[in-house]
Amino acid sequence: MLMEKLSDASNSILWKIIFALIVVSFVLSGVAGYMFTRVDTSAAKVNGEEISQQIFLEQYNQEYQRFSEQLGAQFTAVADSPEFINGLRSSILERLINQELLRQYAAELKLDVSDSQIQQAIVTSPIFQKDGKFDNALYQQMLSNNGLSGERYAQYLRQGLTLQQLNDGIARSAFTVSSQNERVAQLFFQQRDVRLAEFPLVSTVAQQLVNEEEISAYYNANKAAFAVPELVKVQYLDLTQQSAEKNVKVTDVEIAQYYQDNKVQYMTQHLAHIQLPTEQEAQAVYADLQKGESFAALAKLYSSDKISGANGGDLDWVVAGMMPPQFEAAARELKAGEYSQPVKVDNAYHIIKVEDEKFLPLEQVKNDIAAKLRSELSAKEFYAMEKQANEKAFEQPDSLQAAAQAAGVSVQETGYFSRNDIPAALNYGNVVSALFDSELTQGGTNSEAINVGDQHSLIVRVVEHKPEGVKTLDEAKDEIAQYLKQQKAEKIVLAQAEKVAQALNENSNVALPNGIKFGEKAQWVYAENKNPQLRDVIFAMKKDTDKPVYTAAKSGDNSIVVIELANVKDGELNAEQLKQFDAQLKQAQQVELQQALLQALRAKAKIEINQEFLAQQEQ
Repeated sequence: MLMEKLSDASNSILWKIIFALIVVSFVLSGVAGYMFTRVDTSAAKVNGEEISQQIFLEQYNQEYQRFSEQLGAQFTAVADSPEFINGLRSSILERLINQELLRQYAAELKLDVSDSQIQQAIVTSPIFQKDGKFDNALYQQMLSNNGLSGERYAQYLRQGLTLQQLNDGIARSAFTVSSQNERVAQLFFQQRDVRLAEFPLVSTVAQQLVNEEEISAYYNANKAAFAVPELVKVQYLDLTQQSAEKNVKVTDVEIAQYYQDNKVQYMTQHLAHIQLPTEQEAQAVYADLQKGESFAALAKLYSSDKISGANGGDLDWVVAGMMPPQFEAAARELKAGEYSQPVKVDNAYHIIKVEDEKFLPLEQVKNDIAAKLRSELSAKEFYAMEKQANEKAFEQPDSLQAAAQAAGVSVQETGYFSRNDIPAALNYGNVVSALFDSELTQGGTNSEAINVGDQHSLIVRVVEHKPEGVKTLDEAKDEIAQYLKQQKAEKIVLAQAEKVAQALNENSNVALPNGIKFGEKAQWVYAENKNPQLRDVIFAMKKDTDKPVYTAAKSGDNSIVVIELANVKDGELNAEQLKQFDAQLKQAQQVELQQALLQALRAKAKIEINQEFLAQQEQ
């Protein structure tokens, strides 16, 4: 009935008008949503200025790669852990925010860097120097290795030099008073002559009594301290390149054959180029070359690579790997004296000329070829060894013996360990995850080969597994009793030592208790930071007279001592040492000023984090 009424109503003029308005509103709202919805491409915004996701990801990838290169195979131990990944993302984002805050502040102060300053910074940079002079080949190789264009590098350099101006201003605003620095140095390197008399605890500990109520009360108040982590005992095979390399031999015939087959790798070319920002400009310059105009003259006039352009486009001698692949491929097609048509490399166009070329002789590259062949053959041998071990580990899952025999290695076994004390040989994130977070944990099967580095794999099996839990009162009872006895004994002996120290301060000739005597005089220096707990007590002691002073204290090794302070001598630094110390103090002060500036800038800044983007990165 209701549907019939709706059907009839839909045929009326009024209904058609209403329906049309509804349809139009839906269409318009949809279009508006499409037209005005803007994808947020920022990782964060600082006072409305965007830190792009691209910049964040570039920096993240660079830092990730840097850690990988620095730590090598050890990097795998942390690379997959959420703590490392989230910590790295957070530190990069904080750094980018700080840089943007400082950039905005530098702009507010109207700090800037000229093009000539940037060019000067490039040609005088030590990393681009060879034999005391700027080497454009090194410069181009750095750009290529980092995937940068000259313009992009100049942009980074401009920002860095601008921030350096800001930092220099902060440095000049920092000042220290020489007399104050001297006093700090005197205290920091102060020497104190002390003797220690140790009061034994063993006999007093043995005399202490602890009842069941005390043990139970301590257990109930400190249950978290008796947590027992999940434990595993593991057998494993360590498959390495070194194991595989033992069977590899490289002959002179193989070296000679490789040299002939890959002779182009050992060609070195003396190159020049003209770099242009657009294809149209590149074609115009190419047309001028076709008319017979000088390559060097055109490079000086038009090349956007101002460094090489000033030298007629000269890039000096270049070997394989120094330039981008497209650049080198074009150069290899040319003979000495020839130049290429415009070649697009990254975001620019290059006309490349080969000034001269030559091949490195076999004897000069023989060792390099032998090492390369040995590496290639070792890799093949390694993967064959890994495959055979994998197959045997799968076929006989109840043991690693067959896999070990196939690989020519021995089965190794650990004791019990938890996530917090992984043996070094197994300390890799993917291995730890396999041992504690997969079906391997319950034992009875072998893993596949787990890659933990370049030509380095592990095959593991859990021999025994103990789940996490909390020690029962009975299990913890002896441990608690011993701890409570130690605490009681320390309190008693410390009180005895304090009485002895008080008596010695009144009369330094008072005899010490039987069996206790002062050790040899030792010199303590505050800066050395040995035994911080005892050091803090020693350097807090006041000495106003020529007589020794005494105090009692707990040492950092759970012992009780009476300290005799015989002499105090302020630190003495020569002029050079004091100069170095002043520089360190100044540097510390500059860091404090920089942090204070950043805190002030952050306090008044509007910082918006793109949480949706960061959440996507965690997936």
